[in-house]
Amino acid sequence: MSFRRSLTTCSAIAAVWSTTTYAQELEQVDVFRDAVVATWTASADNGGGALARSFHSSSPSDAMVFPSSGEGSWGAVQARRSTWPVQPVNAGATAADTDLDNAQLELALKGAQLALVEEDIALLRANRQVSGTSEALLVEDLAEVADWMHGEMKDLLFRRVELNMEVAEQERLVASLEKKAAAEKPRGAFFWEVSGLEVSNEAVRTQVVEWGGGQQWSPQDMLSLSSTSGTPQLTWHQRAMVNVDLPSSGKAVPILVHDAAYGGLQQRPDAEPMPMLAYGRQLKAEGVSADRSRSRSDSEWPGTYWTLTEMEVGPHWDRNVPLGQESLPAIVRHFSVPKQSAVVNMRIAVPRPSMPVAAAEQALLMIDGRPSGKVWLTESGDSLLIDAGVVRDWTIERKRESALCAKSTLGNRVKHHRAFSITVSNRSNSAGEVVIDEPLPISNSAEIEVAPESLGEGTLDEASGIVRWSLELKAGESRTIQFSYDLSHGRDQRIPDLD
Repeated sequence: MSFRRSLTTCSAIAAVWSTTTYAQELEQVDVFRDAVVATWTASADNGGGALARSFHSSSPSDAMVFPSSGEGSWGAVQARRSTWPVQPVNAGATAADTDLDNAQLELALKGAQLALVEEDIALLRANRQVSGTSEALLVEDLAEVADWMHGEMKDLLFRRVELNMEVAEQERLVASLEKKAAAEKPRGAFFWEVSGLEVSNEAVRTQVVEWGGGQQWSPQDMLSLSSTSGTPQLTWHQRAMVNVDLPSSGKAVPILVHDAAYGGLQQRPDAEPMPMLAYGRQLKAEGVSADRSRSRSDSEWPGTYWTLTEMEVGPHWDRNVPLGQESLPAIVRHFSVPKQSAVVNMRIAVPRPSMPVAAAEQALLMIDGRPSGKVWLTESGDSLLIDAGVVRDWTIERKRESALCAKSTLGNRVKHHRAFSITVSNRSNSAGEVVIDEPLPISNSAEIEVAPESLGEGTLDEASGIVRWSLELKAGESRTIQFSYDLSHGRDQRIPDLD
């Protein structure tokens, strides 16, 4: 009968790594929304040895061993605290520190240059007023000094802009090098060990759950709308911000990005309840396979996931990575309620992509190559709706036509006549549709009456009191809508806003 050892209480022993170490190779990284699972492989001889490494995991529930074949009993497993990388510090750490020192020195020098430029600008401003008598300074001298000061000020202002850009770029470089230097320095790590191993010459697979270090992924989708030619197309770029922190020397491995929260090693399809040994006690395991010949592909977690090509991972590893992309036909509409706000908003409708959609709350939208900002995604049947917000290429203006407005009194009734115009312009390079809503004054009082006179081909919804126009405008076209209505009420009654 196959037996499986349990992960027992770990000991965090601060010691220099001296035990026989087997070749621990990172094989695969599974990234969940809230954790990372690292799969390590190592050769196994009778006795024991180190099987895996971790910066964060020391709990017995954080690791599980899957031998590839063979029968036998497993002994106790514990995590020994040591350092990674082992001393002496490798050449990469020294080089990273040198690069960081040079970058910080260059940043300080650029900062000093910027400070000198600011002093020169302040000095020129303080001496802008030139004083003196006609005997001491000729008019030509004053003109020459003024021209010189103008040219000098112009050069200094340009240099200040250049230095500000160079300082910002250098600050980004220093931040990047600081992260790289931190990744190269020795850190405390846990080396998972096994003792009393009773298998020979096998490849042993160990999966370790990494909870710490902010290891997870989050959607970073980007949407690109092209509306300048033919039918509008929306290209959906699925991207993810992946954060991993593993003691690995930059080994290239496949990364599986799972659209789910981590739910435990027992989620594996090959997890079966089997007896196991832990320090001589027989326990019940929740993750043991009776078939030791299962391959890695048979041990994947259920649910939606994307597989990235092999990428080098290691300490403090974070990347914005592509998951896939798809082009979709888009229906673009524009909406405006000019009485509330003199802007035109855009809404994009696309069919649901064939690829799985990560539940991103917001995505970055590009419209014809220009960034439009973050947008919200909502579901509607088999479609996805994208509220793109205010568009700059469409304008709208609502005006009250004062010359056509009037007020009259007949007995105890007061009558108002109101007239307005709405001008909408399509200043984009493509034709488009715009829907304009105008809420008329409404009241629950039966004694206040609103009677539309002319709606300019608009449609009135009696229930809501909203007049709607749907217009098709060519590129560069403008159109004006005119409408009016009458409102009557008792002499002593309050009325809603008429403008």
